[in-house]
Amino acid sequence: MTELRSLPEQLKTGYGAADCRPENGLLLAVSGGADSVALLRATVAIWGQHCEQIVVAHVNHGLRSDSSDDDAEFVRGLAGEFGLSFELLTVQRGSLEQISDGSLEEAARQRRYEFLAETATSCGLASVVTAHHMDDQAETVLHNVIRGTGLRGLRGMQRTRPLTDGVQLVRPMLELRRCDIVEYLSAAGLAHCTDHSNQDTDFTRNRIRQQLLPTLRNDFNAAVDRNLVLLAEQAEQSIQVIDSLAEKILSEVVLERQPDVCRLDRTKLATWPRDVVRHVMSVLWIQQDWPRQKMTFRHYSRLADLACLDDAIREDFPGSVHAWCSDKMVRLTRPNVAGR
Repeated sequence: MTELRSLPEQLKTGYGAADCRPENGLLLAVSGGADSVALLRATVAIWGQHCEQIVVAHVNHGLRSDSSDDDAEFVRGLAGEFGLSFELLTVQRGSLEQISDGSLEEAARQRRYEFLAETATSCGLASVVTAHHMDDQAETVLHNVIRGTGLRGLRGMQRTRPLTDGVQLVRPMLELRRCDIVEYLSAAGLAHCTDHSNQDTDFTRNRIRQQLLPTLRNDFNAAVDRNLVLLAEQAEQSIQVIDSLAEKILSEVVLERQPDVCRLDRTKLATWPRDVVRHVMSVLWIQQDWPRQKMTFRHYSRLADLACLDDAIREDFPGSVHAWCSDKMVRLTRPNVAGR
């Protein structure tokens, strides 16, 4: 295995890098697949004395008929085997399709994280832990590049990030390869579920996993996964530096900030290079918790243009955000944001 260390030892290092401790409470997201089963068993192997602070969570999305129910029962049995509490969300069949807005994957992901955040809060647990690993990180970075991304997309998945107030999302397995995980389960004779929908190439991520990455490994560079992960790490380091500058600038130019309105000193903003102002706007969107899914490089560039010009301009942006620029001020509003 990687670095001749056992998977539990590598996992413990990952938890340490995320500053995640079991005594603060862990909610393990377990689908029943190989990755999450390894996460559960290895976590118990290193922190079995903290079982009272470890809870297993499973989401039955109801997308695979009876096999979804079988997976839920399998995970329930795993939790019981180790004396862990078990929390289950069963999504009504057909409900995700109704709210998917064209992306069933995204609807399922959003509902899953909502449940995990709600459960961690209600159980008083500080961390939600997922089994994303190095192969997932490589897929994510490549997927973002294909869709079109900036630095934030290049950094892929973060090792840790806030999920909701008082709860962090932790990914301690990002340094582990899937082949290490499969080897760990096989060597120990550990069972897991198989989600055959992962073979469905109608989903973009599955095509990247099943077709594109194997082609890149075989025909171009066997180390493409590791290189993509290294690129993500470098992007993360760059983002931290630029975000720090953007936050400093915002502290100097914000005249008013409410959930639904933000006023900026246009005169001070215009003293900074346009590319810096563009990044300032992206950080502002994050701080305001305004919708970012449809905000593109072009939109943030347009905001930078508006901030750096002298003209009085009104313009609308995705997420129902309205911009109005006078000679000295940029006013951004998102009406009724509190009621959304």
